[in-house]
Amino acid sequence: MDAPEPPQIVVEQPAPCVDSHEAQAALEHALAPTKAPAGGWTVHVRFTHAQSSYRAQAEISDEVGAPAGHRAMDGHDCTSLAEAIGVWAALVLDAEAERSAHHATPAPAPPPLEPPAPPPEKPSPEAALFLAHPPEERQLEVGLAGFVMAGTGTGMVGGGSLFAVSEVGAGWFLRPGLGLGRTFTEILPTVNAEAAVGDARFDACKRIPGNYLDRRGIQIDLCGGADVGFIHVLSAPATATSPAMPSGTFPLFALGPSLDLRGELGSELSALVRVVGEWNVLRETSSEPSVTPALLIGRAEVGLSWRLR
Repeated sequence: MDAPEPPQIVVEQPAPCVDSHEAQAALEHALAPTKAPAGGWTVHVRFTHAQSSYRAQAEISDEVGAPAGHRAMDGHDCTSLAEAIGVWAALVLDAEAERSAHHATPAPAPPPLEPPAPPPEKPSPEAALFLAHPPEERQLEVGLAGFVMAGTGTGMVGGGSLFAVSEVGAGWFLRPGLGLGRTFTEILPTVNAEAAVGDARFDACKRIPGNYLDRRGIQIDLCGGADVGFIHVLSAPATATSPAMPSGTFPLFALGPSLDLRGELGSELSALVRVVGEWNVLRETSSEPSVTPALLIGRAEVGLSWRLR
């Protein structure tokens, strides 16, 4: 019989682990004092990632490649799983070494300690072109953003918006939002007046996931929707350089696409940059106030969102 020696450690798939180097070191440390019954014994470990947890599957084989033990464990990080697998493998190898010491001929390999590995897991939703979760895992998030808008006929408008993004199935996300802003430049160089803009926008989006570790990447939302709101011009008295401007309100209705670039910051928080281009459907206004919206309206937003589920 061959003299006992340390087993060979083979980590077959460390790639999904954020802490792969620590997991490798933890596994080697746990098995360092362990001796196999003979040369050629191997401990194979494979890590996989599904949703928010990791799975480690380990198999011990003897010098001829026959299985001597199998174990699968689930956990939240690979390092703790590697330590647990290492302790289990050490116990199995110590038991096999003690059994070999009491028998002149090698005993047949014991049956697997657990049933065979389960069938392959379903592909991750992030592997598809458009992100689509099963019903019990559909996402919902709320957010706050600041925006600037041009093309309303009043000058540059700045303000804030509240929004929500809800996954409804088949890879579709709905994005309703409310915004309120005010001009921070004059309507015309010769008119000393200001305006307020309020709107509600509704988008339907398709989300393209990036190739990255969970909650550490960038996603793109391709959307199309409509804006419905109002533009209220505030009255202003006549001055030496500008005539009087009476107050007035007219509707705002625009259609067009939008694009969101969403970067996950870890945990449930994300940062987003959003651009919107719209065709201004309602361009007819009253003569008082004399404001003519542009054919196209442009909007840019920067904000944060929080995933509720």
